[in-house]
Amino acid sequence: MYVRKRIKEACSNERGDISILSCFLIMGVVIIISFLLLYASVRINCINIRNGVKMELNNLSGTIYADTFRSQRESNFSEYLNTLYSSSDYMDMLEETVTNGLASKVPLSTDDYRIQNISLSFQVVGGRVEYTFQCDAEFYIYMFGHSYPAITQRIQLTGYHNTKFM
Repeated sequence: MYVRKRIKEACSNERGDISILSCFLIMGVVIIISFLLLYASVRINCINIRNGVKMELNNLSGTIYADTFRSQRESNFSEYLNTLYSSSDYMDMLEETVTNGLASKVPLSTDDYRIQNISLSFQVVGGRVEYTFQCDAEFYIYMFGHSYPAITQRIQLTGYHNTKFM
C-alpha cells in the first residue's frame, strides 16, 4: 500500500510538468529563429560577395580602359572588338583576372558557402563596352556533423566602360 501511494504521488507530481502545447510552441520559436538567422547569414554573405565583385569590375574597367585607349590611339578600335569577341584567350584572361581578384577579397569557398560557375560576358552597346559578371553562390547548413546545401543564390552584376569611336 505504501509503495502504491509513493508511485501515485510520483506520477501525479505537478512540479516540472510541461504541456505538449508548450513544447511545440518552444520548438516553433526555435525553428523560426533558426530560419531567420540562416536568411540573415545568406544576405550578409551575398552583400560581401557583391561588394568584392564590384571592386573587381572597377578594376576590369581600368584594364579595358587601358586596352581601348591604346586601340583608339592607334585608330584601331575595331581590332580591339575583334580581339574581344574572337579571342577566347583574351576573354579567359579577363575572366581569370576578375576571379583571382575576387578570390583575394572574398574566399571562394568556406564552410558556409561556395562560389561556382563564374562567368564574364561582353557586348558593345552604342558607345560603350558592357560586361556582365555571373556566379552561383551555394550556401550550406551544418547539421548532424555534415554540411548540406540549403540555398543556391544567383549573383549577377553588370558594368560598363564608355568608349569613343574614332
